[in-house]
Amino acid sequence: MIFKKISLPALIIYIFLSGCGFKPLTINNINNISLIKLDMTGNKVINFKISNYLKQTLNYNKNNPTKIMVEINSKKEKSIKEKNNKNEISKYNLEIISEIKVNVLEDNKEFSFTLKKLNEYKVNNQFSITIQNEKKATSEIIKILSQDITKNILLRMQ
Repeated sequence: MIFKKISLPALIIYIFLSGCGFKPLTINNINNISLIKLDMTGNKVINFKISNYLKQTLNYNKNNPTKIMVEINSKKEKSIKEKNNKNEISKYNLEIISEIKVNVLEDNKEFSFTLKKLNEYKVNNQFSITIQNEKKATSEIIKILSQDITKNILLRMQ
């Protein structure tokens, strides 16, 4: 009797989930994509690092069936996050905003999206260490942003 009480809800949930069209997300079509043109505007340092990542992952100038053109406009904004008792800045917020336009040539399909990534870094007594902290925070954001751009392109192409 207990088996029937437990198995009936489990059976209903199984039927619902298997019949709803759920399928796991796979990124296996990355080998079919070829990035043929990459236009970058905005912050040159950020764009250089993003373009290197995209060229490696999206098979730059290879002869694959699906050819895409990508335009990226990125900017970096720095704002004060915290001040101490002496009214000195102790932390900064660092935000990188990228607007991406993708044109799939074979389908004449075009889509765009915007990604914003935020990080913070501490201000040190030595200015050189503060600059190092800013560069480290920027690099972390760029790495995550590059991966998210690739994922978004692949997801929207399916």
